[in-house]
Amino acid sequence: LSPPTSNRIMSAQVESNGASESNNNCVKDVRLLLLPENSTDSDGNPASVAFSAESHIDDLTRTIDVGHVRRKRLWRVPWFILLMSFVQISLHWIASECMQKVLIFKPEWNVEYWRLLTYMLLHSDYWHLSLNICFQCFIGICLEVEQGHWRLAVVYMVGGVAGSLANAWLQPHLHLMGASAGVYAMLGSHVPHLVLNFSQLSHRFARIASLLILLLSDVGFTTYHFCHNHNRNPRTSLEAHIGGGVAGILCGFIVYRRLQPANQKAIYF
Repeated sequence: LSPPTSNRIMSAQVESNGASESNNNCVKDVRLLLLPENSTDSDGNPASVAFSAESHIDDLTRTIDVGHVRRKRLWRVPWFILLMSFVQISLHWIASECMQKVLIFKPEWNVEYWRLLTYMLLHSDYWHLSLNICFQCFIGICLEVEQGHWRLAVVYMVGGVAGSLANAWLQPHLHLMGASAGVYAMLGSHVPHLVLNFSQLSHRFARIASLLILLLSDVGFTTYHFCHNHNRNPRTSLEAHIGGGVAGILCGFIVYRRLQPANQKAIYF
């Protein structure tokens, strides 16, 4: 090689070695910054700088990755409430008289166990349907987002069964249709939900006030209906409402869970 070419190669090697040494120093500085103060290994010796830095970097990467997943998976779509509302509206439009006879709850047909639940899919008129759809969406969507699909579904179904059984026991001559028992079960299940997660819920006092206003307005309307119309046209089953509400409170304490703090949000699936 000619001297100029040899000098250029030697200069490039020196620059490369200098850059490599600079990078190593930067990595070492970063590792020193990440090393906890007075850290030691399991034998009591000073902890390895490289090991400590790698451990902290792994933890940081893992936290970032999991945090990204948490942010993406935080919102639950309330599929159960939406599905039930869709089925109830659809059946009100398309259900024939024969189908209604198969689904309605009749206490005297006590061996047809599907009627304990299917009566909640039927409604007597558009006013009855509209009220129950609005109430179950208003009451149930926040619960389903916070507690999950299956927990809310269990509360809703248990409330429906409890309402039909209470009606069969106390009003055995009364046929039953409507989702009111399930709606009252969700309303009652707000009690265990608030007890278990009061400090974790946002707008908790506004939520309590809204639920109380809703409950008192329904009680007031039912009382007026009983006093003025003597519970006729339409006939209201207080037994189903009360049975569903009590079942919702008890079932909520069994199946509902405590929510994790806001800085440790769970990954929802």
